[in-house]
Amino acid sequence: MRKIFASAMAWAILTAVPCVAFAAPPPPSEQSQVDRDADVGRSARQALDEGRARDAADMLETLVAPRHHMLAILPAWHRDLGRAYAALGAPDAAQGQYRLALAAAGEGGDAETEADLAALVARSGPANPVPDTLGPDGAKYFDLRWVDRGGGQIDYGAAFLLPADGPRGEAFMLATYRADCSALQVQMLAGSEFSAGGKLLRKFGRAELASPSNDLARHALQMMCRRDPALAVRRTPDIDGLALLARYRGHREMRAADAARADAGSALDAAACRAHVERFIEKIAAEGPVSGPSWQIRDWWDVAAENVPADRMAAAKLAAEQLARTDPDAASAAQKACVRKAIDSGEIAGL
Repeated sequence: MRKIFASAMAWAILTAVPCVAFAAPPPPSEQSQVDRDADVGRSARQALDEGRARDAADMLETLVAPRHHMLAILPAWHRDLGRAYAALGAPDAAQGQYRLALAAAGEGGDAETEADLAALVARSGPANPVPDTLGPDGAKYFDLRWVDRGGGQIDYGAAFLLPADGPRGEAFMLATYRADCSALQVQMLAGSEFSAGGKLLRKFGRAELASPSNDLARHALQMMCRRDPALAVRRTPDIDGLALLARYRGHREMRAADAARADAGSALDAAACRAHVERFIEKIAAEGPVSGPSWQIRDWWDVAAENVPADRMAAAKLAAEQLARTDPDAASAAQKACVRKAIDSGEIAGL
């Protein structure tokens, strides 16, 4: 009878909040892609609020990569990814995301993102080459210096970097583009592939130069066309592909090392769950007696978080309270995920 009661209480706990997975869950199959994207965006924002910039970047990079033309890339995703990159020590990448966010926001702009960009530039100086993302599949750096040809036309440089040498030995590509800001069209003018040692492997042919641009190129076009005219230069500058390749691979190695440290010290995630579960119990207690399974789940997270420093626990509590105020749905989803994680451990008696 006790086991039946405990199982019933666990079910009540789990159904008290919306369904979402613990980190970045596969959403229910009946959801549309737009809804699934929104879930990932909310999870990423929660990760940022909890100080987990690497997790936020991992999620947001999937949302700002080239996407189907029917799926929007929201300015908020770029802005949040910019904040994650800034926290990860990649100010050039953060500036790129802020500029893409402003381009996607349109003429109305975004005062919050404008302020983030201005503050970052004041701290780290303006960046010239900025990447679209620092994701695992490579990065395309856009050089924010250009030649202004008048009539809404500008030429700019770009470098596409691979995480490792490709099948032909190529490691990066350098290219120049011409943007028509009146027609919002972009065309590649020249492109070449290079090895990791900087050796020229080949130049692009006519077919490659004439290939249509994808949605990422069009999004970058908007960023280029929303430029500060005072930055115009007399010629399109040369991009140092080797330096960018080293920088990109350094960022990826740093992310990998950060992930390894996070796996080794997963107790830090326990701080966030301990805070969310405590808030959940406080809410139940305000309405009446708290059931035994709820206390067992709280105690399980007590043990999981016992080695977390006091300042981290305090920060996690503040983050949970802030999330509850600003996004109650996300806070409830986090509570449910933490409850499920404790139950799935199999270490709670009767559950």
